[in-house]
Order: sequence, then structure tokens, then C-alpha cells
Amino acid sequence: NAWAANPKQQTEDEWKVTLKNAYINRDFDNDALKDTGSWSQAASLFYKSKMHDTPLVIADKPITIGADASVQYAVRLSSDKHVADTVLPFNKETQSQASDYLKYGATLKLGFDKTLLSVGELWLDLPVTAVDASRQLLASY
Repeated sequence: NAWAANPKQQTEDEWKVTLKNAYINRDFDNDALKDTGSWSQAASLFYKSKMHDTPLVIADKPITIGADASVQYAVRLSSDKHVADTVLPFNKETQSQASDYLKYGATLKLGFDKTLLSVGELWLDLPVTAVDASRQLLASY
């Protein structure tokens, strides 16, 4: 995962912009299931800072600090908003899907020697959690 950090590896700030256009059409053979489909466009901006030394030193090793941030936005381009197709949030009470969605997050990183503590939005690619790049907006924890 390119977003997993080791506090000593990254030497420059990193910016990443992604644009996604997604068309999903599910035509079920079972008449009991409603066919789903949507068309949406997303734009995302990700920032990952390098680690900076602080004046705090333990055993001749500085404590380092950094920050990451993300902004993700998606807008629905198709008109049928009454089907829960998992692309944008769906309100079961009103039986309608959001026409757009904004998601943002930030992470504070503290490093010491080969240890990194991250607090905030996390991008975990582990056996029990995953970052699914096929999604219109990436899941974070």
C-alpha cells in the first residue's frame, strides 16, 4: 500500500489527485430483485506529508511529526435515485439516494525511531480491513 508509512522513508510531501467515472448496471434475472444502476463522477485529493523533526529528543533520536489529509467528492449523474446501489449514501426512510457526497479526513503522525503512531483517518490494508480502489469513494477507518 503506497499510503502505509515508515517515518524514515518519505523525503518529500506527496499530493495525489484522482478522477473516477463509474457506470454500474445490475440486471438481475430474479424478478423479486430490483435492477440497479447509476452513473457518477468523483474527484479526490490526497496529501501525505513527510515527517519533520521536533525539538523533542529521546536517547539521541528526535520525535518526528507529520500530517495526512484527504478530500473526496462524488456526484450522481444519472436521474434514478430510488435504488440502493452502494455508490452513494441511500436513505431508507425517504427511499432516495444522495445526489452528491463529500468525505474528508485528516491524520496526525508521530514517529520515533522505527515506530509510527497515526491518529485520525487511517487507510488500513490488512486481512480484516481493506482499501478497495474499485469504490467510487475509498473507505477509511
